[in-house]
Amino acid sequence: MITTNDFKKGMRYEHENAPWQIMEHTVHNPSARGAATLVKVKARNLVTGQVLQKSFKSGDTFEEPDLAKLKVQFLYEEGTDLVFMDQETYEQYDVPKEKLGNSVDWMTDGFELDLLQYNGEIINIELPSSVIGVISSVEPGAKGDTASGKVFSKALLENGIQVMVPTFIKEGNKVKIDPSTNEYLGREN
Repeated sequence: MITTNDFKKGMRYEHENAPWQIMEHTVHNPSARGAATLVKVKARNLVTGQVLQKSFKSGDTFEEPDLAKLKVQFLYEEGTDLVFMDQETYEQYDVPKEKLGNSVDWMTDGFELDLLQYNGEIINIELPSSVIGVISSVEPGAKGDTASGKVFSKALLENGIQVMVPTFIKEGNKVKIDPSTNEYLGREN
């Protein structure tokens, strides 16, 4: 059992027969005597992707969702589905592209990620926190604040994803990218 006292960012709980993940939470102590302490939560439904703000009384309890995380590797595209293989059991899973959103762009042969299952059904994927990509082309840098080094250029990775990189990054360089935001994190040696 999980109570509102256990809530923290990233925690998952079950509410209204759906798994939710906390994005933000605050505790609100009203000044009136006898008023209940409220816990305000901004959470994302892991099945639908819907984000809601909810308020709960301090001490409310919730079940832990029946979630399983599978380490998988992308194999190939088949029609409207992407096929992944569990790295431990070698079982294959077909996942509709529509469930993956913009994450589909990162799927290249051998790409490793986590599939999230809820009650045995695949509901979502979790990309790694950083991915190594190779720059295939870079546009010339624009004029900017060169004193602070905040001059960026548009670059294209080998998988076709566009990212903004510092002007010292050249074609063929390996870079570390956050796949959830396509943000440049650093150069990879």
